[in-house]
Amino acid sequence: MRWEEMTNPEIDRLDRDRTVLLLPLGSVEQHSNHMPVGTDSLLAHAVSLGAAGQASRATAVVLPPPWYGFSAHHMRFAGTVTLPPTTLIDLAARIVDSVVGHGFRRLLIVNGHGGNGGAVDVMASELGHRHYGRTRIAALTYFQLARDEIAVLRQSPVGGMGHACEFETAMMMHVRPDLVKIEEAVTVYPDPGSPYLSTDLLASSPVRTYLDFKDLSSTGVLGDPSYASAEAGDRYFTAVVSALANFIDDFAGWPIPMGSQ
Repeated sequence: MRWEEMTNPEIDRLDRDRTVLLLPLGSVEQHSNHMPVGTDSLLAHAVSLGAAGQASRATAVVLPPPWYGFSAHHMRFAGTVTLPPTTLIDLAARIVDSVVGHGFRRLLIVNGHGGNGGAVDVMASELGHRHYGRTRIAALTYFQLARDEIAVLRQSPVGGMGHACEFETAMMMHVRPDLVKIEEAVTVYPDPGSPYLSTDLLASSPVRTYLDFKDLSSTGVLGDPSYASAEAGDRYFTAVVSALANFIDDFAGWPIPMGSQ
């Protein structure tokens, strides 16, 4: 299930047509006063491992996350490390090129950081085109995939889920409680300045603009971590893992078009 813990012969014995490889993507960036800077990568990896273990129609193997993402909007906070979007895309492309070179035919990019969204969209198209006829490539952001399930479970009003918020804090309290300093958590319901803009995790907008997180919150939190608990984290984790596992099983049956010569 974990690529980095497998031996060369074990990997070589995997069915190239049926195995789904998962590449988690996250970030290293501030998560306010109460959570570690590696939160997004830790959660993307944990969700990917959980879903790989739950998938029933496919053998799913999780590649190690490359950790860094596009986090320019957090750079006014200490601890943030950001890559240019082009570097992130190229890094993911080199990883994908390597596993495609070994003959694997199904690869799923599992993103866990909102700031990576635009780059992930480009990856899906660019890498899908590059490896057309050889490998089927898909990409998603796991909390968007499970947005309906999350909406049912959430307790905070709109604005309570954004960053280091009810959702992320609860998830980390379930996955890595030793890294959460909940006594340091603060609540911020930010005002992005227009009804066309939202910082809520489950909101959508046709408008794109740059929002610097230091302008939105002096502590870096967007939302209400006071609603978080390990029990809530267990419920969120179960929901998102189930949604991702269901997708993996479906993706395992997607055809790989050969195109015309």
